[in-house]
Amino acid sequence: MDNKLHFMVTSERGVTRSFIFSKDKLQLVAVSFVLMVLGSFVGWYFSCENVSLRHQVAVLKEDLRSTIALNQNIQERVAKQEKEQKSQLDTALTELRERSDVIKSILNNVGVDLNFAESADSSGGPFAKLPEGSYESLTLLVDQYLDTIHSVPLGVPVPGVITSRFGRRIDPFNQKPAFHGGVDVKNKIGTEIKAPAAGVVVARGHTRGFGNFLEIDHGNSFQTRYLHMKQSLVKNGEKVARGQVIGLVGTSGRSTGSHLHYEIKYRDKLIDPVKFMRVGSSVPLAMGSN
Repeated sequence: MDNKLHFMVTSERGVTRSFIFSKDKLQLVAVSFVLMVLGSFVGWYFSCENVSLRHQVAVLKEDLRSTIALNQNIQERVAKQEKEQKSQLDTALTELRERSDVIKSILNNVGVDLNFAESADSSGGPFAKLPEGSYESLTLLVDQYLDTIHSVPLGVPVPGVITSRFGRRIDPFNQKPAFHGGVDVKNKIGTEIKAPAAGVVVARGHTRGFGNFLEIDHGNSFQTRYLHMKQSLVKNGEKVARGQVIGLVGTSGRSTGSHLHYEIKYRDKLIDPVKFMRVGSSVPLAMGSN
């Protein structure tokens, strides 16, 4: 079998030329050509892939820059918010501390015991000390103070002039030395009497000595009593609010004129109401007694 190929080419002038190629060489050339084409195609493909990858890398870099910028912006905003919150918290702590001091001063001035007793029965858990001066510590303290001060009868139950002080006095009827368990505040008959603190009416009625009377339990060991009233305006067991009208000034019972006899009990002991009255207002004093 002939392993050669003959090619004849005739020009326009009629000149004929003959070319002889070996089949092996021709196959080698063909294979070489195919390999060159494949190589070119592969090179073009990877070149395109490289361009695509470079584009993706560029996009990723841009996204990374944007993410870094966004993260930095968020961190700055968080830092700013934390700074503002700290400033607000510091302001709140200052105000809370000032209010705590005011309440403590009021309670101390009227002789209220601020040592809060709590029972440890049926309780437990790990010990975790509350930092002194912390927001939680001050909040707890103020809550305790407020709970106490809401029960403290502050201010005057009725405007007027004090005509008889708490303690030793000369009895207005028999002119003998006697103990006066409250203060007498002079005012005209029918003047409104207001509760100096929230509480519950625990007693009301009429006796020969007290006249029309009323007693309120304010909680936290505080009780108040109102004597010689013209009329009681609340019922036994009724809850009353601070400032609520509870009765009217009168001169019932053992009395020499229209006035309110006002008593405060703390831990079942009669105490001088004047210092409690003067916390809320200035109460003038007058000579004489009722």
